[in-house]
Amino acid sequence: MSIFFGDKGISVYDYTTEIENKDLLWISYDKNIPSNFRGIGIRLSFDEFGQIKVETVKNENPDPSTIWVHLPIQKGEAEKLSYWPHYIDLSPQQRYAYLSWLRNVDVPTDMGYVFLYYYGLEKHLILGDIERAVNQIIRLRNVHKNKSFLSYSENSIIHACVLRNRLDLLFDLHEKTEISGFKNVQFLIAYNLGFDLSPENLLEVFFKIYTKARKSIREDREKMIEFTSDALTTIFGISSLPIKQLDLSKIVTTKEIRFCNYSFADDIRIVEITDFYKSKELLLLIDRVFNLAYESYKRNTAYLCKLKASNLTEEEILNRERKRDLNRYKKLLSDKKITQEEFEVLNKYKLSITT
Repeated sequence: MSIFFGDKGISVYDYTTEIENKDLLWISYDKNIPSNFRGIGIRLSFDEFGQIKVETVKNENPDPSTIWVHLPIQKGEAEKLSYWPHYIDLSPQQRYAYLSWLRNVDVPTDMGYVFLYYYGLEKHLILGDIERAVNQIIRLRNVHKNKSFLSYSENSIIHACVLRNRLDLLFDLHEKTEISGFKNVQFLIAYNLGFDLSPENLLEVFFKIYTKARKSIREDREKMIEFTSDALTTIFGISSLPIKQLDLSKIVTTKEIRFCNYSFADDIRIVEITDFYKSKELLLLIDRVFNLAYESYKRNTAYLCKLKASNLTEEEILNRERKRDLNRYKKLLSDKKITQEEFEVLNKYKLSITT
């Protein structure tokens, strides 16, 4: 079966054997092309039970990603797309460029085309095959390193997995694509389920808050997990961070954009949520864990580098490290970044290594 593009069949283009993942596209064969911001569309919203509701409505903004096969296409030079593109508003040349790019979405292109395709993938996150949509969005993220796109798509993946109860898709997300940090919605899930934050969770929090640690987290993740686990055990006696004691009523809320597709209703696109990163109580706990973990990581890294580069004995290197670390711990104690008890634990641990 061919997909016909063009007015009255003047232009015919067969994409069925050329477009990858064509079943993830939203295609309309309707000859009555709506004007943008007018016509019949679908409205996504929540019902009284918190479930996603789909309605067919008039005078709604049509989905921007839908390909209307009876709109003309023409090969030729295409102008740069404007912000918030809409398939209906594209010129024939822009439609040709977009449909050609869909053959291989890894190819560099105008980011407007990436967003246009992505709008449709967001519909699948809510209504369709969420697993394939997540994988396709990850594919786009790993090739098209646009700051806005990375931010929008990260939010949409995480929120969609929550809405559709597919948290399993988030377990190894950081291994498939770079994530900017632990989201408020992830904090809220852990809080509501009574879960502590694991060292892996905290690494994502560290990545968001502490720019100086990002290189270490990217390049030496397992070591950072190890030292974060040790720091948690030193402070709390367990290798996780409890958050259930937080009083959410004392934490301010913020509005976050969950989805980028601007044809979605506002209650789908935007959510008001607890801003855990504005909780002073929580940030103090995180700061204590990070300072302890990061200092240990730096000490270990420096030790391994010196051991490799110098002719000193292991004992000589350790003694030098001890003197430097003691001065560092004293400064942390003076700056009130660690407690006296933590200082004594660190000091005792260092002594046990050198004796």
